[in-house]
Amino acid sequence: MKYILSLFVTLCVVLSSAFADVTFTVNVPAGTKYCYVVGGLPELSAWAAGAAVPMTKIDGKDQFKVTIVGITPADVANSDGYKYTCGPDWKYVEKTASGEEVANRTTIGNPDVVAKWASTYNPIGIQETWKINNKDYAVQILLPANYQSDKQYPITYMFGRHQRYRDAGSDTEMGDRILYPDSWAVADSTEAMQNRGEEVGIIVVIYAQLPELTPWVNADFMGTGQAELFLKSFVEDFKPQFEKKYLAQTPATIMGADVAGLFAIYAATKYPEVFGACGAFSPAIWYNKAELTNYLNAYQPANTQTRFAIAYTTQDMQSTKENIQSVTALLAQKGFTQIQTCEGNGMHDDRSWGKLFPQVFSYLQGQTSKLSTVHPTPYTLHPAPHTLHLTPSTTTWTFMNGTSSSSLACEGTTTQAGFYYADGKTPQAAQMLVKEIPVDSKTYSYYWNMNNGADCSGTTLMASPKDIGFKSSRKTTSWQRVAIFEDGTYEQSAASSAHFKVNGQTMTIADNYTLTATISLTDDKTISVHFGSVNSGSDMGELVSTTVSENCLKANVTYSYLTNQLLVTETAWGSSDIDLDYFKVEPAVVRVGATAKMSVKITNKNGYKVSFRMNQNNQPSSPITLTQGADGEEYYTISSAQSGIYGFYLDIELNGTTTKAHRAVYLKVIDGKEMKPTIHQNPYEDIDWQTVNQYKANFHTHTTQSNDASDGFTTAYVVDRYYAAGYKILALTDHDYNPYPWELFPQYMPSVPARSPEGMQMLAVPGNELSKDNTNSWSERTGGQFNHHNDFFTGRQGQEFASLQESYAYTYALGGMQIINHPGQYWSIDNTYTETQKDGPGWHAKNFQTFPSLVGLEVYNQGNRRPNDRILWDQILERTMPKRNIFGYSCDDAHNNDQLFRNYNFMLMEDLTTDELKDAMSKGESYFCYEPAGTGQGKAPRITDIKVDEEQQTITIQTDGLVHWIYGTDKTSTSASSARSTVVGIGNTFSYKGYQGTYVRAFITNRFGETCTQPITFVDETTQGMDEIPAEQMALMAYPNPAIDYLSIFIKDAQVGQPINIYDMHGRCVLTQSVAGPYTKLDINYLSQGMYMVVVGNQKAKIIKD
Repeated sequence: MKYILSLFVTLCVVLSSAFADVTFTVNVPAGTKYCYVVGGLPELSAWAAGAAVPMTKIDGKDQFKVTIVGITPADVANSDGYKYTCGPDWKYVEKTASGEEVANRTTIGNPDVVAKWASTYNPIGIQETWKINNKDYAVQILLPANYQSDKQYPITYMFGRHQRYRDAGSDTEMGDRILYPDSWAVADSTEAMQNRGEEVGIIVVIYAQLPELTPWVNADFMGTGQAELFLKSFVEDFKPQFEKKYLAQTPATIMGADVAGLFAIYAATKYPEVFGACGAFSPAIWYNKAELTNYLNAYQPANTQTRFAIAYTTQDMQSTKENIQSVTALLAQKGFTQIQTCEGNGMHDDRSWGKLFPQVFSYLQGQTSKLSTVHPTPYTLHPAPHTLHLTPSTTTWTFMNGTSSSSLACEGTTTQAGFYYADGKTPQAAQMLVKEIPVDSKTYSYYWNMNNGADCSGTTLMASPKDIGFKSSRKTTSWQRVAIFEDGTYEQSAASSAHFKVNGQTMTIADNYTLTATISLTDDKTISVHFGSVNSGSDMGELVSTTVSENCLKANVTYSYLTNQLLVTETAWGSSDIDLDYFKVEPAVVRVGATAKMSVKITNKNGYKVSFRMNQNNQPSSPITLTQGADGEEYYTISSAQSGIYGFYLDIELNGTTTKAHRAVYLKVIDGKEMKPTIHQNPYEDIDWQTVNQYKANFHTHTTQSNDASDGFTTAYVVDRYYAAGYKILALTDHDYNPYPWELFPQYMPSVPARSPEGMQMLAVPGNELSKDNTNSWSERTGGQFNHHNDFFTGRQGQEFASLQESYAYTYALGGMQIINHPGQYWSIDNTYTETQKDGPGWHAKNFQTFPSLVGLEVYNQGNRRPNDRILWDQILERTMPKRNIFGYSCDDAHNNDQLFRNYNFMLMEDLTTDELKDAMSKGESYFCYEPAGTGQGKAPRITDIKVDEEQQTITIQTDGLVHWIYGTDKTSTSASSARSTVVGIGNTFSYKGYQGTYVRAFITNRFGETCTQPITFVDETTQGMDEIPAEQMALMAYPNPAIDYLSIFIKDAQVGQPINIYDMHGRCVLTQSVAGPYTKLDINYLSQGMYMVVVGNQKAKIIKD
């Protein structure tokens, strides 16, 4: 009986857990139309505001409610809580009555109460989700005034792409929003038309991507040419169903701009019986110019009654206008008589098209008989760059701060006049201050601004306050610096006061925000000052740098954070190093019980005394005596090596000054079966170093499309700078903006000239730094899932997805490539990560193993602002090798002149073509460099040969620098987390005889900079095969996995219409749907929890329904 009772109680507990649910009820401010709950649990969208859980409004009350199945109040209490928002973005988050931040809720109220919203979410029109070609699309519907559901109305379908045409990096620029007043303002225009008695009918807005909007393939952009399938489903599936709900007259009107304008022209000619009117604004005919011309030449229209209105702007390219003339002439030849064109004063952008919309729309609706050229007042986008002033400024500014952007107080600290040194050396008159922010200011948001009135009643420096974004983990006082120049431009930064470092050495705080240090120098004569994060103290990059004389050994460094001035006094000189031939351990990685030999050869000690030490597993070291060998070599033997790591340290002493661990190499001892090493993948195997071209490349840089336009950092200017510095391959990668092709530079910035890559003998790479998620949110600031990554060869414009994995999979399905940008911005070496935790090495490794289109990551970014990125690289490689190589990149990520030319890659290619570049990127046929001075002359070590001798089992590099061989990472102490990449040898030749590591890479230094090779991988030659996933089985991806309510299927080289079948573990087919294209979304909400198999043709993928 006891057993039955116990079993019953256990069963009740299990059942109560399985069927648990939580109801959230919240009272909200009067007039709130929408409410969402978002939190740390997966069921609450894991803090992704764009995917927050919508709540239901209770009739007659300012109250919302939602029930979440599968969680308990205890789950909520034990998580990091939840919050309410009134819209799908953090800018709509709840606030206190006084506008302060609300702490994360952990106890569910009955009800909860929201006192105030940060801002109110007021979407225009009706927001619905509809399927087109088996893919979900957000559809915006604007109904006419006094809409009656039983009446038929004229209907206009407007297509767009969410492209941003200006200020791409701005937090406030939302891009192409057809209905909204900050973009086209179609809602305002149609309201004015109705007020004049004109009938406007129903406006339907649909945003699609480049593949769906291009009728034919454009070879520059992978995945293009899917418009026919998209359009067929729109006409045959979506439109009939939609117009059952919203009664519409036929035929319809179709409109679009840029590439959507091309789509509109194609749709109107493909289905003239469906679309009786077509409006195209500055159509991007260049995507498919030849194909569209051939199509129209062969076109035999079923009727010629369609009205065409094609509008363009004064700042559109001449080629755009010529393409429009060509297309309208072809349409006229085919018998179309109702064709009108017009020109409006403005840019190639959404706001200019919005000004043209009313007359184009009226013409298409038959309310006017012709179009006329209109010239609304143009707006200026490009103020002149500021100039250098050396007259001290007399305008004093006062510091303001607060925990809310809407409630800043006049704090009272004022600026002081002086000179600011942007490069550490050149003075510029400025008003400056450093504001000390105590460690007990732990609120997440710390907003600040400056005001030119003593009591803050004057003009503010910035239109909107800036948020430093403190976290509760902050442990040090922070310094906030502001320097304001005569023309109103400014420089600002925030730093941890305790984490300023020069050449990796922590600096001492002196008076008036000055820091000092005495440093020793070796080969590298660069002095570089870095600052630390206000939250974690982790390295945030270089503030300023300089170089000392070639024979300088020691220097006193003084750095002023207030003025950014760097002063260096050299104090000791001499030969900076011994002449070292090699210092190595062979084998460098062995199994437990094996024998290894450390050997060293010094050809000239240059007056130094040399000694050696050894330690094991980070215990205190002891001196060792080396045995004299042949030809000047000395050696030390380890017999029966024990598990762990041995360190060998070469110390030097000159004139009483000792440099400990001047050089160090390590022996790793691991468990497991002995392997007989052979090279599995050598990225340089097919390179003929005598004939191959070494093309200098940068894959990440910005222009005024990402920055304030006043700095003059235009697209053409940036291209010209890289061209002059000898770069042959360049990707302009603005935030969520693709400035390609270069011939169209004037279209988006009329004062900027076009550039011809062919004429400059350069290769232009279509690229884009995908930065924001689909809610226009910088996710790393809000706990979201979207980190920055560069996308190449697809033409993507960004903001399509909520998560990184969806973005990775979409680019893979299109056939593009991606690299991860500045991973150290999201990852901290001081944190311990689980294998699945976001931003940790295990999480990255899984993504690289899943998505072949991820070819690598930046391990140098914007100089060397995050040195730990290379440690992360090695930690990822330890998890993926030897099956999955991951290639490193060094990228400027330049936002201004000071950040140019410090980073570059040498792509090893026979010819300067896109196909050759793709091949080199996919195979890792490259090496990359970091040069602190950024001379543009490529002075970091160059590689002239990498040779493998399979008989001797050696790898030899010919270079003008000192070669260090790297494998994996190790600890600097018994209690530390992994804090350095492990040097397993120094010298031009590496022996892999008996080597038990899975890879090795070379790190090369000279006094100008650093160079890295790509990893070379090893396997056991006695192993039969690598058990790798065949390429054809990697063509199908399912995400998310586990999945809750929907499943996204990404298929490379998809066959549209092919069935997607999902089977349960009993072999029963529980869902069938047709492939829509590279990306198909499935509703699996009704499936029971458990494991399933997704099958498309002969491709399979296991998924879990959670």
